[in-house]
Amino acid sequence: MLKKTFFLMLLMTALMVLPCAAETVEGLPLHVKQIELGVVRVWVGDHVSSTAVSAIATKKGIVVIDSTDIPKLDQAFRKVIARELGRSDFKYLINTHGHSDHTNGNGVYTDCEIIAHETVPAMMQENFSNHSRSIVWVKENIQRQKEQIASGKLNEEQKAAAEEQLIISTLKSKFLNSDTKPTFPTKSFQDKLRLDCGDITFELYQSGGTHTRSDIFILVPQKGILFTGDMMADKWLTDTPGCLATFAVRTGEVGDYPVLVKNWQALIERKDEIKHYITGHWNGELSHEGFQARFAYLKALLTDIEAVSKPGGDFNQFITGYSLKDKFPQLVGCPGITNQGHMMSMNHLYKTFSGKISLADALQGLFQNPETFAVGFAKLKGDVLKARDKYFISEAELNGIGYFLLQQQKQVEGAVMLFEFNVELHPASWNAYDSLAEAWYEKGEKQKALELYRKSLTLNPNSENGKKFIERIEKELKN
Repeated sequence: MLKKTFFLMLLMTALMVLPCAAETVEGLPLHVKQIELGVVRVWVGDHVSSTAVSAIATKKGIVVIDSTDIPKLDQAFRKVIARELGRSDFKYLINTHGHSDHTNGNGVYTDCEIIAHETVPAMMQENFSNHSRSIVWVKENIQRQKEQIASGKLNEEQKAAAEEQLIISTLKSKFLNSDTKPTFPTKSFQDKLRLDCGDITFELYQSGGTHTRSDIFILVPQKGILFTGDMMADKWLTDTPGCLATFAVRTGEVGDYPVLVKNWQALIERKDEIKHYITGHWNGELSHEGFQARFAYLKALLTDIEAVSKPGGDFNQFITGYSLKDKFPQLVGCPGITNQGHMMSMNHLYKTFSGKISLADALQGLFQNPETFAVGFAKLKGDVLKARDKYFISEAELNGIGYFLLQQQKQVEGAVMLFEFNVELHPASWNAYDSLAEAWYEKGEKQKALELYRKSLTLNPNSENGKKFIERIEKELKN
């Protein structure tokens, strides 16, 4: 009897140390993390920047924060959440904002009240209006990912990431090609909303204006948790931060910003109640210091750019001394804080406060249809030259659109027209001439490109790009 018991104990011990197969969903590794008692966070993947879905058990039922962009994942997550919390009485779903990777799975929770900011339905409808283009885009992505994996050029980690992304893209393609329609929120709010679930309260605050107009903060004081959606992170756990890559003021309106400042300030003052800052994607982490630093940055931008947008202000002179390096050196190198995002913020805020028409925005509306671009461009150009003060004109933005036409859209003629207009608007800019020269070179007009590169070099003798192309074109013309 003693021997039998001894061997039985040995067998049980051996079984306990045998490795268990990791749990997966659709071939992707599943991760479940308990944040606090009765609070779980669920996501898939070790490499992809996928949406993390959180759930909190309350007396009134389970409250879920966000769905994903693939309902099949949400169906699996719902079962996992029920298992982990030991109950299945789902009561509410709250969307942190209106992007499809946080709302497509809403249909899995039609038995719940779905809560979001009042601008979310319009965002969801806009996403759905691009349905056909999304199908094409995802199909192209799948082909590109297959080619990358088959190339043999990826290291082990890159290959693992590409394989995960291929699974995600394939699942998304199946969803997009299905007959599924958006499931809109059933309850919305404007400034703030308090959701009482008996033992737990959820305080929802409008925070739109940086990531999207529809963003909200969700404070759960009894659990010490603040959900921040996709607005920011100060640490990335993967090389692909996804939506957390840029902190930029780009979607708000004049009336939104005072509300954003008020709500954000109120949450900073309640820092002692917050232990966890939870981002919308699993691979981003946020601290109180990062949360506060971005608020200080935002507040400075709002104050300073509103002042320079008033009559008499010189925005171009303002931005020369308002670089990240000069004005906010403590933020240089911080995740999500980039020179591009900083410029984007300044341009957007100046347009918003000054009320001027954005020339870049007007142009973007034109190049969607290549067949009518030339006619529409000629009319817009005439309007700008007649009343230049009505328009907000950014040399960098025009240059960026020109390169989009040249490199992505392959509209060389349109790029030449736009770069020529940029030179006309900024005749002292070496970079405007440099870009125009490149467009003429792509068109095959090498002599014209050479003359423009030489002009660019007279304005900036240190331009290495200009020197390189002049040497190249001179050799090509000789041959």
